[in-house]
Amino acid sequence: MSHRRWSLAALILAPVLALGACDQIGQVIEDMRGGSEQAEGPGPAPLDDVPLEARALAGSVQPQDQIAAMLAPEPVLIAPGEILVGAMVEQELSETASEMGLASNFVRSLRAGGTEALEQLPENVIAQVRTRAEAEASEAARTAARDVLGRLGIDGEIVVRPGGVVTVSLAGSGASPTTMGMAQQGGEATVAEAPPAAVEWNEADRCPRIVTQGQLEQDLALATRCAIQRLTASRQFEYVEPNYIASSGFTLPPRRDQTPPPPSTSPRPQQPSTPGTQPTSPAPTTPTPAVVGGVPNDPLYALQWHYRTPGAGEGQSPGGAGFVRFWEAAQVGSRNVRVAVLDTGLDLSHPDIQGSPNIAAGVDLINNPERGGDSDGIDADANDAGDRCGTATENSYHGTHVAGTIGAAATNDRRGVAGGAWDVTVIPVRVLGRCGGELADIVSGIRWAAGIAPAVNAAGQQIVNRNPADIINMSLSIQAPCPASMQAAIDAAAARNVVVVVAAGNKANQARLYAPANCNNVVVVGANDARGGLSLYSNFGPEIDLLAPGGDMFSDSDGDGRPDGVLSTRATAAGCYDPLNSNSTERCYYSFLQGTSMAAPHVSAALALIAAQTGLRGRQLEDVLFTRAIAPHGANYGEIECARSRNATPIATGSPTCARPSGRGMLDLARAVQAPAAAGAGASPP
Repeated sequence: MSHRRWSLAALILAPVLALGACDQIGQVIEDMRGGSEQAEGPGPAPLDDVPLEARALAGSVQPQDQIAAMLAPEPVLIAPGEILVGAMVEQELSETASEMGLASNFVRSLRAGGTEALEQLPENVIAQVRTRAEAEASEAARTAARDVLGRLGIDGEIVVRPGGVVTVSLAGSGASPTTMGMAQQGGEATVAEAPPAAVEWNEADRCPRIVTQGQLEQDLALATRCAIQRLTASRQFEYVEPNYIASSGFTLPPRRDQTPPPPSTSPRPQQPSTPGTQPTSPAPTTPTPAVVGGVPNDPLYALQWHYRTPGAGEGQSPGGAGFVRFWEAAQVGSRNVRVAVLDTGLDLSHPDIQGSPNIAAGVDLINNPERGGDSDGIDADANDAGDRCGTATENSYHGTHVAGTIGAAATNDRRGVAGGAWDVTVIPVRVLGRCGGELADIVSGIRWAAGIAPAVNAAGQQIVNRNPADIINMSLSIQAPCPASMQAAIDAAAARNVVVVVAAGNKANQARLYAPANCNNVVVVGANDARGGLSLYSNFGPEIDLLAPGGDMFSDSDGDGRPDGVLSTRATAAGCYDPLNSNSTERCYYSFLQGTSMAAPHVSAALALIAAQTGLRGRQLEDVLFTRAIAPHGANYGEIECARSRNATPIATGSPTCARPSGRGMLDLARAVQAPAAAGAGASPP
């Protein structure tokens, strides 16, 4: 019988009834009910001993006929009329150094392209040189962009952003937005539910040799294409590129018999009253765990196969990432390690997150209020105000799920799920809103997270990151070559010893086609399933560094009646049930999801634990991950019949077998438990 035809209760109970004699199923049920252990003892707390909101969850095995739609190619989208221009900052550095009276040999080195000369200066002097160079180069870029657009007959708004990025907006140029594909209902655009304006982008499309002013005014997409072409031809900018729209990869629709959850109602932090200030995190209210380390007592931990030790034995999972071995060694992390999550924000009202001591003040960098969905632009409120795209979808709370895996939720508190790092500082950076996120906001997010540049709100007030990240997690993708603006921001973060972890993408395609997986200076994470194989949707290729648990919502390999997805924090009203008795519930706060979006935060959490263990940061931290926390793939790993994967490459000419390169191996944190501590590891990192 198809899973689609079962009631929710039957979906949960049928595998149990069919396999009731199986020791594994019996053990799962015993674990979920608490077994014979006391609630205060090791292992998950009994389900009947925790409130409903701390145990109700969502997620069912998905029908196989949805796979093709999930993997179908999607158009490349851009924000119409929005262009990113790079100021010539590096060229300006030497002029600035000369004007500031620095040594002539230093200036000559900069003029020769030797920016490493900056390393010879004190940090405060370096900051002054770069800040002044960025300001002067950006102003020159603004003037040059206005001149080029003027010759084209286009008037636009030109704004300087931190980091030498200049945004050009043609939306006020008179060009009509009616060609932007707004949702239509009954022949009229439904403003409240219409997705933010977007157009398909094809790099090969060219501006006509002869174009009239009337054509440019009537077609914003054409005006965008022509402006990019003319700005590029002027050779006055480091780069010129469209404002791409990134996706979080959230594809599962809500159940049609339930309504989407209402927006989060958590309090909105106050705007900073003076430049350079921002609100502090709420005072912790979550009880301090009584036991540090070991198997966590969170009641839903029994369903989190992805943290288990790899293997087929009791308490293990073939696709597990080995976190439990770290915890058993009382290595649970440190709040001195900071992980920024560039995503949809964080549901601050979530019962497993509200008052968590692991949350630091974040920021909302979505500049367009229509995309932000919160009636304002940039501010210090990182709460997830929604990212739904039209009436047929619900808010994904994607960032909350990702952050929960890293450790935003309190762990070992007898509520909900466990996080990868029990002690960690998570910094929510909201860059994805309704129908995705814009490249300009993501670039600003990278720079803000790394402490390179502040955010600036509409009132001109600065929002400074007081907790610069050691690790940045980006579970998002753009089907395009790595944008120059994104690469520059990543490079700047890496220069500050920040490790940038990115998702490979979810289209069972070559990772080289998707940014930021095709950027340099990033750790690219593909997804493995609960069986230890390459997940059916995961992108692959030589760009992949390693695999981590991403799950598979289309299978139930352990026969427990639940999908092999990754279970983490995410509120919904779709498909909720109580695992204690299989009854449907109106709302729940935990969900199974799948994706390389779910895999990347496992690696970010692993890096956070290793950083706390060793005191290492930056490239040295990456080296420990790659040398001590990866289980190498066996021979022929990832190979598949070519007929089943149109994007894979035959292992030899004419061979029916195709290769899907999947990095150096699978994340296995258990291997790093005994990693030698670095010098000074016991001290707080600088």
